[in-house]
Amino acid sequence: MMEYAIETRNLTKRIGNRQIVKTLSLRIPKGSVYGLLGPNGAGKSTTLKLLTGLMRPSEGEVHVFGKPWSRDCLGRIGALIETPALYGNLTAFENLLVHSRLMGLPQEEIDRALVITGLETTGKKLVSHFSLGMKQRLGLAIALLGDPEILILDEPTNGLDPIGIEEFRELIRLLNSRGKTILLSSHILSEVAQLVDHIGIISGGELKLQAPIGEKDDLETLFLQTVRRENHA
Repeated sequence: MMEYAIETRNLTKRIGNRQIVKTLSLRIPKGSVYGLLGPNGAGKSTTLKLLTGLMRPSEGEVHVFGKPWSRDCLGRIGALIETPALYGNLTAFENLLVHSRLMGLPQEEIDRALVITGLETTGKKLVSHFSLGMKQRLGLAIALLGDPEILILDEPTNGLDPIGIEEFRELIRLLNSRGKTILLSSHILSEVAQLVDHIGIISGGELKLQAPIGEKDDLETLFLQTVRRENHA
């Protein structure tokens, strides 16, 4: 029987009279790279915020490794949602130090996160002088503090140049090879296709397709057919 790192059951979020997420039932296998796909405004970011406790669901449940979501789950989840909140007047090490102290973690955790993300040589360089790619990697380093089993990443390659995208892609592969379950949302299908082994396609806040995907599958065609079918329904 397949073990799920994250499973949602009829997850729903309403804001005012609008239903942003509608009875969403995701099944994210342990050890997978799962791509949550959808057009802009489909509800991807809201879904990720529900999974990380940044929002509370109106209805439904979230289960992490088979247990109902609670604040204790946060120790098993690292997240990079939207633009990372960084202190521009501090170094990478100092940014991580702030977060590690809040979490009660030893300095070894900082050193490990810097090495994994390739930021160990940034020294006294202030984050305000970092490239966008370096800032994204620092955001990921913060998410990696505490060695979480699950990483949740929202549009992680937005704004990156081709070199930055390639570096980020290799980093995701490395982390997955070390046993981490990775959930990433994106609308850049060409990038997602090179990383994921499972997908969920949402449109209008509803899950329209969920399936494993292989190298021979045409993700772009599958995505367009799914979303257009919804728009013409």
